[in-house]
Amino acid sequence: MLVAVLAIVGFLVWAGWDRDGALEDNGAGGGGGAVAETRKASDFVGSRVCAECHPGIADTFARHPMARTMQPIGEVEPIETFGDGKDRFTAGERTYRIELRDGEVIHHEIMYDDDGEVLYDQAETVQFVIGAGVKGRGYVLQRGGLLFESPITWYSQASNWGLSPGYPPEEHYRFQRRLGDNCLACHSGRTAPASGEDRFLAEKPFHETAIGCERCHGPGGRHVALYRSSPKDRHDDSLVVNPASLADQQQDDVCNQCHLEGKIRVLKQGAEFSDFRPGELLGKTWTVYVAETPFDEEGRPLFTSHVEQMHSSRCFQESGQAMRCTSCHDPHRVPSSAESASFYKARCNSCHQKRGCSLPEAEQQRAPAAGSCIACHMPRVHSSDVAHTTQADHRVVRHVSETRPMEQMEQERAGRAWLPFEGMGKLLSREERLRADALARLRRADDTGDIRLLSRVRKQLQQVLARDASDTEIRGKLGYAWFRLGNLSAAKRELERSLQERPDFEPYLTFLGLIAYSGRDDSGGRYFRRLMVLNPDNGKVHGPFADMLAASGKLDEAIRVAERGLSRDPTVLELRRALARFYRTAGRVKEAEEQERILGQIRKRMQ
Repeated sequence: MLVAVLAIVGFLVWAGWDRDGALEDNGAGGGGGAVAETRKASDFVGSRVCAECHPGIADTFARHPMARTMQPIGEVEPIETFGDGKDRFTAGERTYRIELRDGEVIHHEIMYDDDGEVLYDQAETVQFVIGAGVKGRGYVLQRGGLLFESPITWYSQASNWGLSPGYPPEEHYRFQRRLGDNCLACHSGRTAPASGEDRFLAEKPFHETAIGCERCHGPGGRHVALYRSSPKDRHDDSLVVNPASLADQQQDDVCNQCHLEGKIRVLKQGAEFSDFRPGELLGKTWTVYVAETPFDEEGRPLFTSHVEQMHSSRCFQESGQAMRCTSCHDPHRVPSSAESASFYKARCNSCHQKRGCSLPEAEQQRAPAAGSCIACHMPRVHSSDVAHTTQADHRVVRHVSETRPMEQMEQERAGRAWLPFEGMGKLLSREERLRADALARLRRADDTGDIRLLSRVRKQLQQVLARDASDTEIRGKLGYAWFRLGNLSAAKRELERSLQERPDFEPYLTFLGLIAYSGRDDSGGRYFRRLMVLNPDNGKVHGPFADMLAASGKLDEAIRVAERGLSRDPTVLELRRALARFYRTAGRVKEAEEQERILGQIRKRMQ
């Protein structure tokens, strides 16, 4: 049945949104528990204003990868390979092609039939580039007020095209992976205000596209206003943050806001990612839950675990936790390849000057180390979760071959829960910890498919809700848990109440529509209509709505909805099957047969 397939899809969609932060339900409509200080967008002035008084450091930072985290596609220097047959690759049964046309970059996903004829060719125009290109470049599509990640990525280290991280060939989001606050908080400078409660982005989505000065120094509005009003006077620079003057944890949290991702970042009730300000403790805005190890089963580091790796290093532990990111990295500049070895060697020797390298000088200078400490003690290792890339091992190992036995790693992982990173849990009250634990465990239940854990989480969500009935996020997650556990009436009750607070939140609309459709309740049509307004490119939601229309005798409209849905996503098999059925009912036999042929070919390739 179509509803059975869509129920599975619905679970994957919710889990995908939640995992990637594409539609993070951060409780903004839930009331209570909001951050103490009102955060004003007008407090920010942008890096160009900072550069008026600090031109030298602004010019240096402009060449830093952080200053190029997100850029309009038309403003970047091409580093990719186009043409000569190098502008395409195959992943699974799909072919991807990258096209330059009239100054635009167009990404294609193509599927061929047994005779080599095109079954579909979906072409999408790219608007933004993610990443400075050191390891690679991702690409962003803008559709109205929404942003999506392309499945195509350029990998600089391998000099080739490939699928984006999180897009396995057998199951991925195609051109539907949404980007929201959780992602954009670290990959862009500052997003523009939303045009509606759950429309995360405006038509012009960024006030500042890439990471800028105020990400680390805090909003500069008052600082700039004071200096402009009396520029010749000395002023108290406490109006802007100098991270070097902060206490240890506050200094670390300036970096941790982006470089400590963990398994899930749980916002406090009523908080948003943009609420964090340099100089504060990160744990007062969100709690990072980490896994039992920042490495996979084969000892390979996870791409986003630099902070966790560093904290597991002997250097960090024996420094009395005085070691931090800026012990080795200059946040304003990256050394050139020619000066890299000496730059980082000086950082190492700031602690190890009395006991330098024990190898003879001639051996130290031998390739590939060539005098570099990090070549031996932070060797390049392949990341387990981002293909075609390597990263420095931030454990700072004593020997290149230093790894833990597989059996030890398995014992460390067995049965251990996700926990708040280091001291973050101490910043939570008992009620806040119960809430955060419930949300983290719900994510873990989704990741592992553990229904027994999901059942326990459902009870914990009910406990949290009993203490604060206004917590919309918890109520919505409770409705989702009930849906996954098969209690549709309980799911409907909680989701309907959640929808009253967040009427345009797509997961609520999706699951309420599926519940109505499973009971052959025509009221589900209003949910699907709204979903198609909010995100008209989501082909999956067209299916149940088209089926409802056909069942109510509106065959022509059902055909139009199904055709429109397949133009958005040609791979929705149940929708294509429904369209073939609609065509036959309408007497359009040849069109029905063509849809059935395409259906068979695509299904064979997607199995």
